[in-house]
Amino acid sequence: MTLKSSRHGGDVFSLSPSARNQILDFSININPLGLSPAGRRALEHFWEIETLRYPDVEDRDVTEALSRAYGMEKETIALGNGATELMYTLLRIARPSRVLVPAPAFSEYRLSAESAGIRTESFFLDRDHGFSLPLEDLKEKMTEGSLLYLGHPNNPDGCLLSPEDFHAIMERAQETGSLVVIDESFIDFVEGDRSYRSFCRKYPNLIVFMSLTKFYAVPGLRIGCSFASPEWTRRIKDALIPWNVNGPAQLYMTYAAGDREYIEKSRAFCRDERARFSRELSKLPELKVYPGAVNFILLRLTGSVKDAAVLQQRLLPYHIFIRQCGNYEGLDESFFRLAVRTEEENDRLLHAMKEVLPL
Repeated sequence: MTLKSSRHGGDVFSLSPSARNQILDFSININPLGLSPAGRRALEHFWEIETLRYPDVEDRDVTEALSRAYGMEKETIALGNGATELMYTLLRIARPSRVLVPAPAFSEYRLSAESAGIRTESFFLDRDHGFSLPLEDLKEKMTEGSLLYLGHPNNPDGCLLSPEDFHAIMERAQETGSLVVIDESFIDFVEGDRSYRSFCRKYPNLIVFMSLTKFYAVPGLRIGCSFASPEWTRRIKDALIPWNVNGPAQLYMTYAAGDREYIEKSRAFCRDERARFSRELSKLPELKVYPGAVNFILLRLTGSVKDAAVLQQRLLPYHIFIRQCGNYEGLDESFFRLAVRTEEENDRLLHAMKEVLPL
């Protein structure tokens, strides 16, 4: 697999329409509880109005809703057609001397830099010690005018960036005039206030991205946001195309961001079901299950066959897709990732895994 050919999980669109609609797709990490009830009601009532008119080019209602939900000033928030659009836009306007990318990590960190013609350099997370940062090596790599990408939690391992590492990195970034970009696309699944978005007030060289499609379960609508200083936010907004966030997406998020019952229920469900699912997967002797904090689980095949592509083929008759992770730099073909879905769906996967393992 190449980096671009398997960017975001299983390619269900390579299947026939009838086959793709039968697939249990464990390769995409979406809230298993589905849509926010408040957001759904808004879509059901107003979808035709929002479809028949241009969306608000200033994103006013949804920006206000996100400001209330996340405790950030409206002047610090920019909206994108998913977090990916904001990443690509930032790289075009920031023009860093080079981009530092963790390995393993989300492929668009590197691809966004390459699309802007900017040199990238990897640094490898220590997978034997909780995918921890090689802090001293990273500080050496962070030279004048760099841009550093970090995941919090990181994809595909689901590990969090510690406060100690965060502050050490920000100190070094200030010394070198570097920009730190933290991807918090899965932070809403984590209980407690673990986000670093509020530090945008202290550090003008910090930008935090969020994909709102993961937790709020609307990958087809496409919406994400960034938190940054008012100056960086203005620059990002000025570089975006008009009407980049469609009306139904703005409408849904305006209501979903304030749906506290849904938010709390989703976090509690994912916490409990992830723990149960991990325990059951750990009982399979051919697998190593890595700890994490979010709605997906990184695993490694440790039996006689160590290629997740073989496992993928064995699971297709069960109408199940998994995320092979061999195209993540720093991992090999024995790694794969599973989303945490509903209890019934997770049990279907566990049953299928017991049928096809040992390979």
